[in-house]
Amino acid sequence: MKKTFPVNINGKVFYIDEDAYELLLNYLDQLRSAFSDAEGDEIVSDIESRISELFDERISAGANAIIYSDVNRVIEIMGKPSDISENDETAEEPAAEQPADDDRARQREAQEAPAAAAAPTESKKLYRNLNDKVLGGVLGGIAAYLGWDANIMRILFVVLTVITQVWPLTIIYLIAWMIMPPANTPLKVLEMQGQPVTVDSIGQSVLSSATPPPYNGGNNQHNSLSNVISNIFSVLGKCLMLILGFIGSVGALVATGFTMFFIVALIALTCFDNVILIQNVDPFIIRSSISYAPTLISTAYLFLPLCFIIPAVALAWAAASALFNCKGAAKSTIIIACVLELILIVATIVLWSFADGIRYL
Repeated sequence: MKKTFPVNINGKVFYIDEDAYELLLNYLDQLRSAFSDAEGDEIVSDIESRISELFDERISAGANAIIYSDVNRVIEIMGKPSDISENDETAEEPAAEQPADDDRARQREAQEAPAAAAAPTESKKLYRNLNDKVLGGVLGGIAAYLGWDANIMRILFVVLTVITQVWPLTIIYLIAWMIMPPANTPLKVLEMQGQPVTVDSIGQSVLSSATPPPYNGGNNQHNSLSNVISNIFSVLGKCLMLILGFIGSVGALVATGFTMFFIVALIALTCFDNVILIQNVDPFIIRSSISYAPTLISTAYLFLPLCFIIPAVALAWAAASALFNCKGAAKSTIIIACVLELILIVATIVLWSFADGIRYL
């Protein structure tokens, strides 16, 4: 059993286990080291206030104590100070160079000033925008990267989807959802917006309730029409996710049921030489003169529903992630699932090719 003891965070007392406390203490030490300037104490204090709110939500949800995974979740939301330490050091290196000749330094600064003013602060990076999303934040992220209004991007996508008969762009969207990383920390949000990544900017981002406000292409004034369009897309997106989640859940259950049936049929055939179950599915299965034909054909039937289980589960998982803000699948999980699905599809095609070839021999 782990030790649990009370900890005061921003005036609130939480019971936290030993491992979680050590992780939290280490995280707060990193924050104090990163935000060590004049405003550092205020920034760290406000971060602790936000951590207290997140812990309070966890306790309100029914948890008896804060555990290691709760602290990990807080760190994922707030962002790690170590992610920006190298950027700040690099940014400060040029300032350390002091020319001996002050006049020459002023002349060089005057020459470099126009070029510096014309250069951007930093290049943008492409992330899924979790602060401005309807489904997975793909279009919101692309809009932020291009500097477009997200609603215009969505309207354009819907029009092009209808024109191209739905499936091509739908598949492209799902692939983008899988491969585009989410902007789930203040650091990534700033990179998505193309804002300078410094200790101060990260600190200010954290102060605004874990992540900066949604990026809207540079326009901070949300008119009523934009809000209406956003609400319409939000409702439509949730309805679509409900439908897809239902289809995915039912599909996974049906595919699993058929898989179990064909496993039982294959066992009955190979172990007890009983073809009744599989013959109910394929009455021509015993007409072949080849002895292994029933087993091969039964195996082909078994692999067919297996091909539908992974896509159905992925669809249900994606719907739950979009509707309830659940954590999405890790990249390693997605890669393994895709490889396994590809193997199943190839195996199914090969088995059915052989099965059709020997069915009536």
